[in-house]
Amino acid sequence: MTESSGQDSNPTESALADISQRLTQQEQTLPLLMEQLSSSNQRYTQLEAMVHQIHESLSQPRQPPPPVEPSSSAYVATGPPQPEGASPMEGTHFHVAPSPPSVTFGGEFDECHSFILQCKLAFERCPTAFSTDSSRISYVVGLLRGRALRWAEAKSHNDSFLNGSFNDFLADFKLTFGCYESSSDIRKRLLKLSQGRKTVADLAVDFRILAARTTWNEDALIGAFTEALSDKVRDQLALCPEPSSLDYLIRLAISIDKRQRELRRHEHEPLACSAQERSPRPPGRHVSEPSEEPMQMGRTRLTPEEKQHRQRSGLYLYCGTAGHFVNSCPALLKGRAHQ
Repeated sequence: MTESSGQDSNPTESALADISQRLTQQEQTLPLLMEQLSSSNQRYTQLEAMVHQIHESLSQPRQPPPPVEPSSSAYVATGPPQPEGASPMEGTHFHVAPSPPSVTFGGEFDECHSFILQCKLAFERCPTAFSTDSSRISYVVGLLRGRALRWAEAKSHNDSFLNGSFNDFLADFKLTFGCYESSSDIRKRLLKLSQGRKTVADLAVDFRILAARTTWNEDALIGAFTEALSDKVRDQLALCPEPSSLDYLIRLAISIDKRQRELRRHEHEPLACSAQERSPRPPGRHVSEPSEEPMQMGRTRLTPEEKQHRQRSGLYLYCGTAGHFVNSCPALLKGRAHQ
């Protein structure tokens, strides 16, 4: 009995000892597994961020920089800055039309709003490059020239000017260089518009620019444009049916003006030709050869045959030779000396 119980207890103790040893090994292995799992999670997070960044870059094609001009600064010539995280594979998957070179601004009042519009288009084309206010301000300042750049240099002594809000910068910029015109001012300019020596096509461009800033209806715009035309174009328009729209009126007026200018040009061409025909010979010494040789002592009149021969051969009628003018004719000079 005692021997059998001892034999039974030994396998049990041996099994317990084996289990205890395995548990100890697992306890030692578990921290290593947790560490490896944590490292794997970190790598997964990094990969996820990289995939997100690549997807964002591919969804917004990068703008290729324009060619660098030696005479301009590198910042202005290259246009907007490119995203730092842009992938080099973008050019292989997307073909983006290059942007035109950035236009500089020298402080002209009538160019202020156009310059701001071009800057906003650059911001919208590459939003990741201009995600901060400071990057937008730096881009605008980099395109300033002349007195506009001197204004920015004077304002840059204040730290909040370059590092502040872009909206505040834009408001200050418009206050300095933006020529504000009220609706009344625009209406006055529209009513004072006149064709003058310009073509109707040039007049139409100026008229449309002002008309886009008014709230006039189409009938009022038709009347204003008609009054701006020259008398000759207006008289010809009176013979045509009344235009149904402003666009039709402008097209009709341009066609009439073009035909009138072509007609005036063709009328001057025959006058120019006839004037050339009536114009005298090129300036030079004019030699008038006498129809008949002068009568002198000891000289006989030329026969008709001899006279015709000398004229055909380009010989001088008086002496029968060539190669000199009448004032230097040796025979004539000799005859005068005898007189």
